[in-house]
Amino acid sequence: MKNSIIQQLIAYKKEQGERPLLNLKISLHKIELLPLLKGQQHTTNLFPIIYWQDKDAMQTIACFGSISEQSKVPKTDDQSCYFGGLAFQQEGKQWSDFPAIKFIRPALEFKLENNSLNLICHFDGKYAIDKTITLVQHLNAPIQLTSASSNIIGRKNTPNKGEWAKLVNLAIKNIAQLPKVVLSRETELICDNDVCHWNILNVWQKKNPTSFLFSFQFSNNATFIGCSPERLFLCNKGTLQTEALAGTVDRSHDKPKDAALLQGLLNDLKIHREHYFVQEFIITNLKKLSDDIQQAPAHVMQLHKVQHLCVPIYAHLKKGTTNTLLLNKLHPTPAVGGFPKLPALQFIVENEPYTRGWYTGTVGYIRQEKCDFCVAIRSALILKKRIKIFAGAGIVAGSIANLEWQELNSKISTLLSIIDNKWVTNEKKPYKNKCL
Repeated sequence: MKNSIIQQLIAYKKEQGERPLLNLKISLHKIELLPLLKGQQHTTNLFPIIYWQDKDAMQTIACFGSISEQSKVPKTDDQSCYFGGLAFQQEGKQWSDFPAIKFIRPALEFKLENNSLNLICHFDGKYAIDKTITLVQHLNAPIQLTSASSNIIGRKNTPNKGEWAKLVNLAIKNIAQLPKVVLSRETELICDNDVCHWNILNVWQKKNPTSFLFSFQFSNNATFIGCSPERLFLCNKGTLQTEALAGTVDRSHDKPKDAALLQGLLNDLKIHREHYFVQEFIITNLKKLSDDIQQAPAHVMQLHKVQHLCVPIYAHLKKGTTNTLLLNKLHPTPAVGGFPKLPALQFIVENEPYTRGWYTGTVGYIRQEKCDFCVAIRSALILKKRIKIFAGAGIVAGSIANLEWQELNSKISTLLSIIDNKWVTNEKKPYKNKCL
């Protein structure tokens, strides 16, 4: 494959010059992209390395290298495509690779779509073909995906259970001014070996096949991965698709019990209260951008370990509505922040004992006619032998700290079971600083 790509790049250079204005599209024999990405796990010459699969599995994309980088939401033409995200809250050493806004236009974009694989070599009149050839030369052969299990030797929750109870109670005391606030937790795991996140993503994808799957790695320092069920928005030629997703109950392997849990989700007043704020926020903000908004009936989105209440929302956008405007209006929703938006965000910044970074931010891609963003939940930050897993819960009137803590555990249980199943219910093993 490499030799064929290089030969076509050399021919393209003779035709278009050293710095082409137009992309080169190369048809390839179909291969799976996660094994290709795993083959590059010890290569440092290919950053950024990005993986993206939408929740409908219509597009699976692997990107290597970058011809340009933007620290704002980029404008695109018919040749360009940018991948990246916006932070929920950016500061602190562990998020140094993930600033407030970061988008890259890849040098190599492998795109699997409609059962066909194409490589798009991006050019902009400034980037030299020789650099692309060098990137291709650094590509290694795919490596077979294996079990994602690791031996976890320590765990630390931030906040811990006692601190969480105090935080929830503080939120409830402010319920008159702050009807909903989403509080979250960082669970740090220490493993005895470096973690291969490609193996994790492969298993995660199989457990939740209708979720977004993503990985963003801008250097050898850290990788942000996720398997998110929640779409922020899909915009295609002026038609917008989004959803209000909030409220959580567990799943059960027992079918009658699972059905009872589903019915309880539909009937729970506390969950409907939590969901209402999300739905109203989205509709109110879309009314500023659209005169045609429709809502589908509520349904239950069932995942591997949990299920959520979901209302799909559709809109035809007014002419001139930009991606920047959409992101500013819809991110972050009360599903990850709270309501009213600004007081909730302020409460989180002042009271949560860690920095969220890109967790509960948004990640996705922007093309001229189409862009797709998910909410970066069910996500983790990989730091060699350390994995930081994030989960949140909406606090409204009627919330009980212990039940919300159990919800956090449920939301990370799929990923914990992938890494080391014995830790799904184990919160008590001592955290060993010497393992850092």
